Amino acid sequence: MSDVRFPKRRIIISAVVALLAGVAISLALGRLLYSEESRTVTLEFKADIDQLSASIEREVLLNLEILYALKAAVGTMPDMTRDRFETLTRKVLDRSPAIQAFAWAPIVERDQLPEFIREQRMTYPEFSVTEAGAEGLSPVRARAEYVPVQYIEPLADNRAALGFDLASEASRRKALTRAGESGEMVATAGIRLVQEPEDQNGFLVFAPLYEFAPGTSGTVADSHQTGFINGVFRVGELVKQAVGSERRTDLLLEVIDRTGDEETVLYRSGRPDAPGWRFEDRYRAGQFEIAGRQWSVEAVPSEGLIKERRGLLPIFVSSAGIVLVCVVVGYFLAGARRNAQLSEAKAELEQISLTDSLTGLANRRHFDAVLKQEVRRASREKTPLSLLMIDIDYFKEYNDEYGHPAGDQCLVQVAEILGAMIKRPADLVARYGGEEFAIILPDTANPTPIAKACRKAVLDRGIPHPRSPVADIVTISLGVTTIPPETEVDPGEVVDRADKLLYEAKASGRNRVCGG
Repeated sequence: MSDVRFPKRRIIISAVVALLAGVAISLALGRLLYSEESRTVTLEFKADIDQLSASIEREVLLNLEILYALKAAVGTMPDMTRDRFETLTRKVLDRSPAIQAFAWAPIVERDQLPEFIREQRMTYPEFSVTEAGAEGLSPVRARAEYVPVQYIEPLADNRAALGFDLASEASRRKALTRAGESGEMVATAGIRLVQEPEDQNGFLVFAPLYEFAPGTSGTVADSHQTGFINGVFRVGELVKQAVGSERRTDLLLEVIDRTGDEETVLYRSGRPDAPGWRFEDRYRAGQFEIAGRQWSVEAVPSEGLIKERRGLLPIFVSSAGIVLVCVVVGYFLAGARRNAQLSEAKAELEQISLTDSLTGLANRRHFDAVLKQEVRRASREKTPLSLLMIDIDYFKEYNDEYGHPAGDQCLVQVAEILGAMIKRPADLVARYGGEEFAIILPDTANPTPIAKACRKAVLDRGIPHPRSPVADIVTISLGVTTIPPETEVDPGEVVDRADKLLYEAKASGRNRVCGG
């Protein structure tokens, strides 16, 4: 009897051990999948917020472009009148709900103020120049100069702002000064727009206006500042236009101004003290610049948003048996390995497609793509961009003397020399074609020293070239061009300029640098 019970007990114990082991493995795998799912949900959430941040940045910059265009239009007018200002701004305001108002504010010296007020009262009988005081608006105190609002649209909603001295408040005066000295649009910190729903915040942007004397260079230093075009922007409306009109209740979205030591919440989509927010998952997207201010977008997900993005796979896997777990894991590992192999193959193909097989430098396709990207970046960030076009002098004669295999080795040596001259990660050396090379130098205003160093380095290598009329060693000719900041060009123009200078270097004797 005991002998019969012993194997049965052994089978039961083995079954229990196997069951417990299976349950433990299933729970551990479920736990692993749950953790991976949590990581994926977090990454997806961050990607969504990065996209929202980019959309908000794009929307704000598009609206600032409207103010920039208005500044350009105003700058072409001989004199500004109320009717002209209304004509310029009315249709823009009707089509742009994120813009609360446009204002025209001239610079008025202290001794000019009485005459300025008298002229304005011919149109607005109760006009006066005011500043903010403890009990509201009051007459301005004596100062060297004033920046009063002369015209504002829409007038009906902003009549109280007529005559308000923008320079009477310290932070705005600081922004006005920065705009006047730089010639760029400058934004203020957030301001409370009390006439707007939910007391949403806004901000002001000042665009300076100048008069230029005939025959001057047209720079800020050679100008006389006349005043400012001022735009008042609603942050809430900008966010609405960027992310859509439907308000999300599962996301606490914030737009924050973090300029210097300041930190001002410009927009918040909900109440932070409401229950259900997962503040431990708060995410801040990268900062971006808005007219001299540093903004960032932060978001906190709700419990519902996180739950909504979770699936039932961890529960399903945890409740399955050992066999099913093994099948799922095996399939997953096989699929992951296959995907990794495909990714590696794709990366290798991409690397091959962008690299010159002989020299290992970037090829023409890679060069064209990077030049296009850097031209756009230089235009956007208002930085200089330089390009060097390089040609090996009398390379055909070199091939005739030594043969094409030796010519290939010469190309490799020159490529190695040029590559060693470039130190910054953003710079690019490419084989443009045949014996021609190119070097892209972003954010470089004076490329001539680099070009001369490249020419000297090739000379110093001393590669024999007895059939060269220039020297008995290999030399190079270089055409160098620089696109100044705030210059709109396309990549083809940049190449054409450098190519013409290269032709000039070759025509004037070779082994030299032309341009700079």
